[in-house]
Amino acid sequence: MFSSECIAQARARAARTTGIELPYAIEAERGEGLCVTLAGGRARIAAQDENALARGFFLLSCCVRAGRDALSVRQKRHFASCGAMADCSRGAVLKVERVKRLIDQLACLGMNLLMLYTEDTCEVPEYPYLGHLRGRYTQAELRELDEYAAAAGVELVPCIQTLGHMRQFLQWQDSAALRDQMDILLIDEEKTYAFIEAEIRAMRACMRSGRIHIGMDEAHGVGLGEYLLRHGQTDRFALLNRHLERVRAICERYDFKPIMWSDMFFRLGSAKNDYYDEACDIPQAVIDAIPPVDLCYWDYYHTDEAFYDRMLSEHARMGGRTVFAGGIWTWGGFLPHVKKTEATMFPALRACAKHRVDTVFATMWGDDGAETDLFLAGGLLPIFSESCWQGCDCPREEMALAGETLTGMPRAVLTAMGEFYPNEEDVRTGKSLIWGDPLYPLLDLKDDSLDAAMARCDAALAVLRAQPDAPETRYAAMLFEAAKEKARLARDLRPRYLADDRAWLAETAETALPALSALYERLMDAHRALWERDMRRFGWEVLCLRYGGAMARLHDAARQIRRYLSGEIAGIEELDAQPLPPVRIAQHYEHMVTPSAALGTGF
Repeated sequence: MFSSECIAQARARAARTTGIELPYAIEAERGEGLCVTLAGGRARIAAQDENALARGFFLLSCCVRAGRDALSVRQKRHFASCGAMADCSRGAVLKVERVKRLIDQLACLGMNLLMLYTEDTCEVPEYPYLGHLRGRYTQAELRELDEYAAAAGVELVPCIQTLGHMRQFLQWQDSAALRDQMDILLIDEEKTYAFIEAEIRAMRACMRSGRIHIGMDEAHGVGLGEYLLRHGQTDRFALLNRHLERVRAICERYDFKPIMWSDMFFRLGSAKNDYYDEACDIPQAVIDAIPPVDLCYWDYYHTDEAFYDRMLSEHARMGGRTVFAGGIWTWGGFLPHVKKTEATMFPALRACAKHRVDTVFATMWGDDGAETDLFLAGGLLPIFSESCWQGCDCPREEMALAGETLTGMPRAVLTAMGEFYPNEEDVRTGKSLIWGDPLYPLLDLKDDSLDAAMARCDAALAVLRAQPDAPETRYAAMLFEAAKEKARLARDLRPRYLADDRAWLAETAETALPALSALYERLMDAHRALWERDMRRFGWEVLCLRYGGAMARLHDAARQIRRYLSGEIAGIEELDAQPLPPVRIAQHYEHMVTPSAALGTGF
């Protein structure tokens, strides 16, 4: 039986998360899976554990939101562990109370796993520069979160890096002895393993989980920097396995079972260094030498279930247990990419169920400055939770209702936010428009168009403006307003200038650009308010610099137009230059604001 205290906590958790007080008596007891009934104003929950119990109360909350007075469901987990990974390493570190909010959300959905991705944002006492001025969690805070998660039936799994993605730590001279390349730790250096052991020891002091994610992904060029200078050329498969075995042995000493991102094995077996290369060849001898770790297959890109089938089969060939990391797209800039998330995760989870993968989780990355508040994407978590509890054929309507109940945000609002992107591809039109320079033709819209972007802005604004006033909808509306005006400016400025349309140019310089700059000021205030609600202040400086730069360039563009109209200058050099297709290697901030490489701000 559940204790009365446990039942009360689960009921309070659902009320706190959804804002819905259940209006009827509820009996709760232990049972297989999850069974919830509601009839005649009385409800009953039979749940296998505390996590399922919280979901039971949440399902009753969904009934209240939908106006239903009856319910009879029997569910079971199709994945033993289902959860999320929150990126706390790209500038945005969730406040402790907001991590608790996320734990509550996961528990209500019946998701029983949370990873905090902390490359350097966790305290390791022996290394004071690890996370210095980056908002790192103290050990006391991590213990507090672990206790809170355990009470909700959520496993808090530590997630660190033990090879690549260490640029923030390795930038300091204090860490120079650990550096192979700017992003990669030096293998076969004893000081490196002393550092890794200190990391793992610190995590064991804070968390009770038997699992630890040790990273090791995207270590491009491993063994080709300081290692190459010291040791010469080496078999990089053997190098990776040797390092992995050292790390695994440390994990074992601290009673951790390690999980490792799997891509480096596939990259080293690819002539193109491509994780998803179908011609990849990993020698059997290499597979046989892989230490006993769980390999984590991460993929948020493919829309073909057969591709996931093939990759899961390849992982199974490598032995051990496969963990799957999908993605809720929070890294395309400002708003969640709803279309891409749905297009990729439905086939991915179907394949995982078919291959009997027992652990799946949704990454919520903050690449390139953590511009998107992950709580804006909460309505997409039910893709994972409902696939877990109801199966991958769960009706989309049920997922939508769960998302609305969880966040209080109508599905129409989430769909409107998704209009920041043109289609199911990774095309960052909205971000490009917000940061795009008013004078340089750097908008890489792929197959999108400025007119189409403006039409999507209008459609989104019609929805957002019809909703009750809330920080999230207010912020999203300002984004679409700014994007629409920037699209109009990008479409018209150079043609009007070349046509010497002086009336249009004067109106732009004296009215339109100052109004747009004022809108950016309000947008920055709204964004800051969301950030300060959810994140520590550390990292906001990156976005502050970006907003400041955007407003300064608007002022500068207006000044140049006025100088041209007054005859002070004969022309505007940036607009006189013949533009070429602005195709660049990535869609990051620096590629949107200047043709001078590496002069952007942030990471």
